[in-house]
Amino acid sequence: MAGDDIKSKQIVMALVNDTGFDPVDTGSLDDSWRQQPSTPAYCCDYGAEIMRKRLAAAVRGDAPKKRDKLPDLFAKLGSRPSHHDIIFMNRSINPLAWTSGTLGM
Repeated sequence: MAGDDIKSKQIVMALVNDTGFDPVDTGSLDDSWRQQPSTPAYCCDYGAEIMRKRLAAAVRGDAPKKRDKLPDLFAKLGSRPSHHDIIFMNRSINPLAWTSGTLGM
C-alpha cells in the first residue's frame, strides 16, 4: 500500500497484518505507480520479500506498453479464466530473473 500519511499507513499495515497477510509499504502516493496494472508487482500473488523486489524493479513508463497487450492475452485465457491463469499471465509479462537463488535485475 502507498500513502502520504504515516499514521494512516500504520493503521492499514496493522489491519493487513491482522487479516493474515504480510503488509508491504510501497512508499508515498508519488511512488504508487509501481503497483499499477502491468507493473512487475501487480496481480502476481508474491510474498512480501519478492513483492518488495518486484516493486523496485518497476520502470516508469513501461506499464502502458505491457497493458496494451492484455486484451489479447485475456482472450487467449478463454471465457472463464481461473485465478491461477490470471496470476500466470500477469507474471508472464513481467518475468522474474533469478540469479544464484536470488532475484536479479
